[in-house]
Amino acid sequence: MTLISLASYGLGAAAAVFLLRVALDYRNRAAEMERLHQALREERAAALDLLNRIGLRVDSALDLDGSLEIIADYIVEATDAEAGAIFLLDPATRVLQARAVVGMFPPMHQTSDYVLTKRKYLAERIKRDRVEVGEGIVGFVAKTGESLLIADALSDPRVPKVSTDFLQMSSIIVAPLRIRQRILGVFAVVNKRGEDSFDERDLHLIQQLAEQAALVVDMVRMYAERAEQQRIEQELRVAHEFQRMLLPREAPRIDGLDVAAFSQPAREIGGDSYDFFWVDPTHLGVAIVDVSGKGIPGALVMAIVRSALRAEAQGDLSPKAVLRRVNARVLEDTQDNVFVTMTYGVIDVPTRRMRFVRAGHEPLITWNARDLHPRLLIPKGIALGLVDDETFSMIEECEISLKEGDTALLYTDGVIEAMDAASREYGSERLLSRLQEEQFRTADDQIRGILADINRFSAGIPQHDDITLLAIRVLKAQAQAGEEGLSEDASAPAALKREGASHGA
Repeated sequence: MTLISLASYGLGAAAAVFLLRVALDYRNRAAEMERLHQALREERAAALDLLNRIGLRVDSALDLDGSLEIIADYIVEATDAEAGAIFLLDPATRVLQARAVVGMFPPMHQTSDYVLTKRKYLAERIKRDRVEVGEGIVGFVAKTGESLLIADALSDPRVPKVSTDFLQMSSIIVAPLRIRQRILGVFAVVNKRGEDSFDERDLHLIQQLAEQAALVVDMVRMYAERAEQQRIEQELRVAHEFQRMLLPREAPRIDGLDVAAFSQPAREIGGDSYDFFWVDPTHLGVAIVDVSGKGIPGALVMAIVRSALRAEAQGDLSPKAVLRRVNARVLEDTQDNVFVTMTYGVIDVPTRRMRFVRAGHEPLITWNARDLHPRLLIPKGIALGLVDDETFSMIEECEISLKEGDTALLYTDGVIEAMDAASREYGSERLLSRLQEEQFRTADDQIRGILADINRFSAGIPQHDDITLLAIRVLKAQAQAGEEGLSEDASAPAALKREGASHGA
């Protein structure tokens, strides 16, 4: 409507001008609102399109680097940028590293290293670089969480000057990848194609896409962590089954001998083990082992030790000679920080005589109904894998004779180091006291009685170390046996005559 037509309605010229201005202002505002709504629709459409592209990848494989490449490609395309990069933050080191690079993305902080970098290798060089939080414009955005639009990068002192071999930065947008007030990383785009610079509309679009990208990064990381956890759990289950297979399926059944054993790791995979095997047709080898370190490495060392012991023991009735050779193999096949404690004995089944050595392990305990107190037998010994043969050969080999009613018990330190709520240890004194109550029971029941007492003592506190016990009980007297009671050879070292609650290492 013209000014003349408005005047024809009887309005003055001033009023007509005012109404015309109102109409024009309304039309301009309507156009601006339409433009804003169109921009919002485009941003929402872009965000949905980005999520749709990521969703298509879920059907095949959801991995972080692949998802970041899709995100980077899409944001560079949506903003019509020449190059872009996604930097992820390592929360532990507070360092950012580029994980996806599109185009000839230039260095974002001042450095001379890049002058020697060929253009075709620039992306890999950018990915190897590290940017500390607060360093340069990328580090600034990661530190503050504020987006940054630099329309004139050539004159801005915050923008590093790079060699003319690389893309010269004319305008830049850097936006944080943030979720639940937590900064996951930073996205940066460089140079709008053509002669234009990035503007507020580009900034809003990148901020909208950055929010969706942060959601994707967080989701993919959680997915990867869960997948890794499941993979580790599966490996632990396999390793647990592997370790369980190393244990004898059942104790040997021998007339006149009652043999039982038990092993319970503190975690999925333990460092304890026991073994029974025939050295020759009349001699039974028995061993209890504790490997330093737990988990899969400990299980592998255990397998090495078991294999070495069985191989070296065949036909050799000297436990000392056998362990000397096993020690040499442990030294050769394991790392310097690995050691193994073991008690290994050979039982002459017809005579019930047992020769054994103690390689840094807990004492061997013997008791019967005629003794007032159990005995701790502590010959000298040092753990396998610590010293060479010259030093290891100083271990003592001892021999004892087991009579009717006698029991020999081997155990690992997890038994006496079990703790209650006050962090007090179960201890050897309580173990010896408990054994006096188990004298007339079977070997299996004796072990069960000890375990039940440990459970009462710990009162539900989770065990912090593996628990393993091996018991050998004589059921009937042998014709070869001498006087009643537990006896030692006259030549046995003084260590066998020690009694009481103390134990060696």
